[in-house]
Amino acid sequence: MNANLWREIHGGSTHFPIVLLLASVVFDFVAWRSHDETLRRGLHAAGFGSAIIGLVGAFGAVTAGLIMTRGRIVGHGFERTHHLFVWPAVISCALLVLWRHLGSGRIPGRGLGTYLAGMSVAAALMIGAGYSGGRMLLAAAPENSHSERLLSNQQASISAGQQLFLKNCAHCHGADAHGEEGPDLHNLDWTDQQIATRIRNGKKGQMPAFAGKLSEENINDVIAYLRTLN
Repeated sequence: MNANLWREIHGGSTHFPIVLLLASVVFDFVAWRSHDETLRRGLHAAGFGSAIIGLVGAFGAVTAGLIMTRGRIVGHGFERTHHLFVWPAVISCALLVLWRHLGSGRIPGRGLGTYLAGMSVAAALMIGAGYSGGRMLLAAAPENSHSERLLSNQQASISAGQQLFLKNCAHCHGADAHGEEGPDLHNLDWTDQQIATRIRNGKKGQMPAFAGKLSEENINDVIAYLRTLN
């Protein structure tokens, strides 16, 4: 699986623990305040089930995140902030669910307040993880857009260079640049500066000078096209 797929899995799976942990807290709190024993048992069961599924979702999100970042546990910048919310949220949730599981899904009356407070903190940390993750994505968006613009500009330069080559150079070097009267231009080991100088000045008796015909931008476009022949 590639990084993009793990990124999509990570992004999709993060919603479950956020929603389900909040739902778990609400179910258990309402059950705590209810005087109807049947309703209380049902709500506590819903709360425990939500906590378990939310924890499973959290483990899935963490696993996908670790694979996506190649095992980076903390990182830096927005990623560090995100992880400083994630790890306490997942660990505290796991410990609370384990405590409740050991009691067969029940929390003693005196411990219910502690459990609810702890799960509320875990849910709040999970919300913080989601918020910081969103900020991390927004911070990365301009960088991605810039990369896309650079790629688009490069492709436009190559296309323009190919047209200039066909118009000005193909009669000597061939339409495929494999050479006819002029040499084969594939796999050139010249620097960009050397190629630009030859295009501008030509070579006496072998190649005309294009300094008066092609602008610097045109020459750079031709060089960009020639680099694709490597």
